[in-house]
Amino acid sequence: MPREDNFIIGQGERLTYEVDVPSGGNQKVLPYDFGSQLDRLDQKLSQAYEYISSQPPETCPSDRAVAVVTMHPRFIAKSDFPDNLFSSVGLRAIGSRSVQVAPERWGTDRHPEQATTDELFVAGARQSFARWAGSIRTWDESSGVSGSLRTIENVSAFHAETKVRSIPDDRDSVMLEVILHNASDEDVVRSFIDYASLLSATVYTEKRRDIGGLTFFPVEVGPSSVVEVARHSFVRVAREMPSMRPLHPGLTRDDVNNGSFAVALPSEPPLSEGNEAAIFDGGIPNHLRSQLSPWVSVTEPSGIGPPNPSCEAHGLAVTSAFLFGQLSVDQIPRRPLIKVDHIRVLDQNTVNSDPLNFEYFEVVDRITSHLDQNTGRYQCVNLSIGPSIPVSDDEISYWTSALDERFACSQFIPAVAVGNSGKSDAASGLNRIQPPADAVNALSVGAADKLTGPWRRADYSSVGPGRAPGLVKPDGVAFGGTQDQPFHVIGANSRSRPVSGTSFATPLLLNAAAGLSLQLGSDVNPLAIRALMIHKAQDDGNSRQEVGWGKFELDPNLMITCPDDEAVVLYQGVLPIGSHLRAPIPMPSTQLEGMVTITATILIAPNVCPEFVASYTESGFEATFRPHSARYNYRDGKKSLHPKSKSFFSENAMYGGSEFELREGGLKWEPCVKSTKRFRATSLSDPVFDIYNHGRQPGSKSNSDSPVPYALVIGIKTPSVPDLYNQIVRTFAGVLIPITPKLRLPVTVTPRIM
Repeated sequence: MPREDNFIIGQGERLTYEVDVPSGGNQKVLPYDFGSQLDRLDQKLSQAYEYISSQPPETCPSDRAVAVVTMHPRFIAKSDFPDNLFSSVGLRAIGSRSVQVAPERWGTDRHPEQATTDELFVAGARQSFARWAGSIRTWDESSGVSGSLRTIENVSAFHAETKVRSIPDDRDSVMLEVILHNASDEDVVRSFIDYASLLSATVYTEKRRDIGGLTFFPVEVGPSSVVEVARHSFVRVAREMPSMRPLHPGLTRDDVNNGSFAVALPSEPPLSEGNEAAIFDGGIPNHLRSQLSPWVSVTEPSGIGPPNPSCEAHGLAVTSAFLFGQLSVDQIPRRPLIKVDHIRVLDQNTVNSDPLNFEYFEVVDRITSHLDQNTGRYQCVNLSIGPSIPVSDDEISYWTSALDERFACSQFIPAVAVGNSGKSDAASGLNRIQPPADAVNALSVGAADKLTGPWRRADYSSVGPGRAPGLVKPDGVAFGGTQDQPFHVIGANSRSRPVSGTSFATPLLLNAAAGLSLQLGSDVNPLAIRALMIHKAQDDGNSRQEVGWGKFELDPNLMITCPDDEAVVLYQGVLPIGSHLRAPIPMPSTQLEGMVTITATILIAPNVCPEFVASYTESGFEATFRPHSARYNYRDGKKSLHPKSKSFFSENAMYGGSEFELREGGLKWEPCVKSTKRFRATSLSDPVFDIYNHGRQPGSKSNSDSPVPYALVIGIKTPSVPDLYNQIVRTFAGVLIPITPKLRLPVTVTPRIM
């Protein structure tokens, strides 16, 4: 067990320094020779142009069109991006998505049957496509673009039928969410509005939303005209407007007929009155607001409609879970840690099936508007609401793109419920996590079926994977309640109410993160708090796809302390541009014996680019482990510049073999990695991680010039050295500093199970 005064060790960044590490730079064998590639693409380009040229002029703004270029799956690295090829034929990339392909040739003997690759959306004048199709036979292998040409697997038209998703045909009209590639081009937007009017479609222009190079529009049209709407060249997707998730707790047996009980609320104010969490939900019933006023304020955004009782009940339950955790019949609820600003973003329209309510847009707009108007006010943000759609590998939602963009600043600890679709059809992917739980800059929270003891995923909890990059979703799970063990919260009658759902696991986790942040103080930033939460999560043998990194530790006192035979060290800062950051792993000055277990977690806060879904994160990293400072590689009698490397964050270790489908080189763009390895003590001498910041500008092979915030947590454990913690503290005295809590939280008392 952790000792009370063995606090986690901070300022690991003091050990770091920059090093230059030459890249390997092995030349990949191109899959197609130049002659055969001309034969392949000549036919494909002709077919693509035949479709493009046949489209009505009103679908092609300023006589421009969009086609699809599919990259060979072995050539989707940033350095392989064919921007020189596109510019030579007068085209430019305006977006991308991921797709599974089985190439005609691989260019290597060892390969899977199929692999994930990038489909690039390229735009240009129809005449540019005509020139490319008409001239490719005359291209010379000595040209500067011949290599890029040989990395292309396919070129095709962007057919209208392929843009349409999930359209019901049992009604006279359907409300669509139409996503345009606008690339900041108002001509494209005006052209689409004019074209839609020719089809008697209604475009609700006042509800237009722009994120990155995408425009989101609600469009009402008859089902038979949906494909025609999608025929506009710059339409990316046309799908039924998503509805909001249902808010009813997933309990039956007459709401678990095992007893509601009276709740006597604590009398103390919040432990820290200078901090505030934002909970965006359905509101708090009026008759309970004064009773909860010592800990809760309620904000009503301008223009919101009247409250709905079921939304208020959900908001009350979520707020109760954050403030008091699991209620118990024989215990006064715990003293709240911080105040809550409950921002009501749901109203009576949320539960109304009228598609003209536009709640899918309105709710997230209320969230983002409030965050934008209150910059710096909140650190902890809770979202137990969202649209009722599974994440898609090839598209992104308005919710995720709008929120991820804001959370990228790394100043938030956002917790997002993954949804309660876990029992839906797995073959069709309906049980996958729901937006905005696919946000790479948020903690996505699923539900476990037990508060303590042996546990597994609650069967209703939506499952992963997320969309790459961001495959490991949920990030983890927390107790969410089940029929056998309900989650008790405050009900509208001031008695307990049994509920279950990821809606309640999420604030329970966020409360633990808030407690961790309170104890560690302002010297530990929100990104590091998220990294510590992930680092301490334990999967206990459960599937990565179901529970992510595992069940979160909810006791902040256990989060900040270490056993005598283990040291946990925290590093935080920014990854440099153009060089590696070397992060030494602190080891005692004496030689260790036996086996040493090293667990490392790295988390970054990348900017995102929603139109380039296949390269969604603008930053990534590669971490190389060098276990022994005196062991080098030798080639032709020459010693390597740096010590030998050894696999640590391998795809198999990270994702459990074939449980996830990772694109080639995709690991370097994942925003979070975590792995545990065991080593003989004699194989370790001044071990280090070399971390390289990969930056990219989507739609180009150019590098991003932005440093990216990072947090690194390293745990070193050696059972044969019972005083390892003290040895490391003594060895690095004056450099590494144990993080003494700024305040101590009450000891967590496990509620009695009802």
